[in-house]
Amino acid sequence: MAWTDVTPEQRARSVLQYHWRCWGEWQPENWELNLVVVRDGIVVGTQGIGARDFSVRREVSTGSWLGLAYHRQGLGTEMRAAVLHLAFAGLGAQHAVSGAYADNAASLEVSRKLGYHDDGIENHAVRAKPAVLRRLRLTAEQWQQHQLVPVKMEGLPECLPWFGLA
Repeated sequence: MAWTDVTPEQRARSVLQYHWRCWGEWQPENWELNLVVVRDGIVVGTQGIGARDFSVRREVSTGSWLGLAYHRQGLGTEMRAAVLHLAFAGLGAQHAVSGAYADNAASLEVSRKLGYHDDGIENHAVRAKPAVLRRLRLTAEQWQQHQLVPVKMEGLPECLPWFGLA
């Protein structure tokens, strides 16, 4: 992504500002939860989940980033499985949507492994060149059939109002 095309200092500032903005703008009807993936005390990736009007739509979106050195180790699958468990088992979602550029085979593979199906395309511009984003969708029923990673949740009931749920 083009956000990686800046100096390390600019990238660090941009990442912090993005996360602070998500926390600062959090509303029960419009939220984005960004989590980090830590291995051996080092942040190696991020996994986000967000929704608009979740209490009505029951749909979440997911997005992630994982350092190249940590690809092909199962971490991408584990981190996505964790937020899908939160979405479906914890929050009662009916759908999860995601997307990946057509040339991002690793991300598309994780999505398909977890049961996502194609949901169309979007045409984008990345670094002033055309890029095709493949949209993906997962239903609660499809998720039930593809639970590959055991996940444990604690303390969620107290947080439900923050997600627009009573």
